[in-house]
Amino acid sequence: MGFAENYFSKQGNFTPYLPDLPSDRLQYIVIIPAFCEPDVLSALNALWHSSRPSRNVEVIIVVNSPENAEDSVIQNNLNSIRVARRWISSHHDPSFRVMIIEALNLPVKHAGAGMARKIGMDEAAYRFSRISNAGGLILSFDADCTCDQNYFTAIEIHDKKFPSANGFNIYFEHPVSGNVYPERVYRGIIRYELHLRYVNQFLRFTGFPHAFHTMGSAFAVRAGTYISQGGMNRRKAGEDFYFLHKIIPLGNFHEINTTRVIPSPRPEVRVPFGTGVALNRYLSASKDEFMTYHPDSFLLLKDFFRLTGAFHMKSIPDTICLIDSIPEPLGGFLRQNQAETAIADINGNSRNVRSFTNRFYRWFDAFRVVKYLNQAHRNHFPYVNIREALKVLLHYISVNALPETDESGLLSIMREIERRDYLF
Repeated sequence: MGFAENYFSKQGNFTPYLPDLPSDRLQYIVIIPAFCEPDVLSALNALWHSSRPSRNVEVIIVVNSPENAEDSVIQNNLNSIRVARRWISSHHDPSFRVMIIEALNLPVKHAGAGMARKIGMDEAAYRFSRISNAGGLILSFDADCTCDQNYFTAIEIHDKKFPSANGFNIYFEHPVSGNVYPERVYRGIIRYELHLRYVNQFLRFTGFPHAFHTMGSAFAVRAGTYISQGGMNRRKAGEDFYFLHKIIPLGNFHEINTTRVIPSPRPEVRVPFGTGVALNRYLSASKDEFMTYHPDSFLLLKDFFRLTGAFHMKSIPDTICLIDSIPEPLGGFLRQNQAETAIADINGNSRNVRSFTNRFYRWFDAFRVVKYLNQAHRNHFPYVNIREALKVLLHYISVNALPETDESGLLSIMREIERRDYLF
C-alpha cells in the first residue's frame, strides 16, 4: 500500500471505492463532496475546461447522505449521480479522469461535510500511495464552485516551484453581482468576504504567523503530509479550518494567488457555521449591516505577539509579571488559559529562541486566537460595522481609501492586497 500503509491499517476496515490502479503520471486529485447539490455540472465543466497540466488529473465526486436522509435528498443525490455519469460518458481524456463515489447511508453520527471530504481525501491518498507518489497533491473543491481556466496550470507552477511544500492556499473570490440570487444576497456576500479578508489581514498585521484563509473549496495538501498528519477529520462543519490548522503550523505552506476559485454565495442552513450560514444570518437580520470583530481586539494581539521573544527563558514569576502587564481582556484570557504554565513547558522544551517561537505558536494557535476574539467580543469589545472596521485596518497598513469608498470598492482594495500576497 506504499507510504500510506500504516495510516490505513489504523482506519478500521478501509476498503477503496475505486479499485483500479491509477496512472503512474497522476499528480493531482480533486475532491468534490456533493450532498443534495442541484448542479454538479458547473464544477465539472469549469475543471474540464481548465488548461491541462503536464501531469494527469483525477476528479472524485463524493455523493453522500446520512442513513436517515429525507426522500428529497435521496432523489437529488440519485439525480446528481445520473447526471454526472452521463457527463462522464461524453467526456473522454486519458489525462483527466472523473469518477464517482456513492457514499450513501452514512451513519448519522458522522455524516456531514467532514466525513464526505475525508472519504474523498482518503481515497486520493490511497491512490497516490498505490503509485508511491507521496508528493501528489490532493485538491479540495466544492460542488457549487467554479474556477479560472488556469486553475491547474497555476497550481502546477507552484507545485514545481515549491516541491517540498506541505500545502497551498488557493485564492478565491465570490461572485458579487448577477441574476441568480436576489440583490441582497450579493450585498451580503460582499460584506462577508470583506469580513474574511479583514480578519486575515489584521491577523497578519499583528504578526500572527499562521494567518491564512481556510476555505474548504480552495486548498491543496501533499498526499504524504495528509497521511503524516492523520488525515481529514469527520466534523460536520469547520472541517477545513481544523484540518488546515494542523498543516499550516508545519511550515512550508504557500499561497497561490495567480488563479481563482469562485465559491457560490448561496445561503445555507444545513451546517452550523460557515459562509452560507453567515450569509443566512445576515439575510434574516432586521438591520442591513454586517458586524465584525473590533479593531482593538487585534491591536492587543499585536502588542502581545511583540512580547513573544521576551518570554523566552523567563522564570514563572517573571512570566506572570509580564502577563499581568497585558491589558484586558487579553491579560485575563491568558490567565484563564494558564499561559504561565504553558510558557514554562515551552521553555523547558526549547533549545533556542526560534524553537521557543515555533512552540509558542503551536500553543497560541488559530483555535486560541478565535477563542480570544470571541471572548473579547462578549466581555469587552462590541462588534463593529465591517466598513468602519476596514477603514481602521487600512489606516494601520497605510493603504489609502477615500472616505466615500463603498463596500464594493473596499472589497476591490482588499482583493488587490491579498492577490499581491501582502505580508507585514
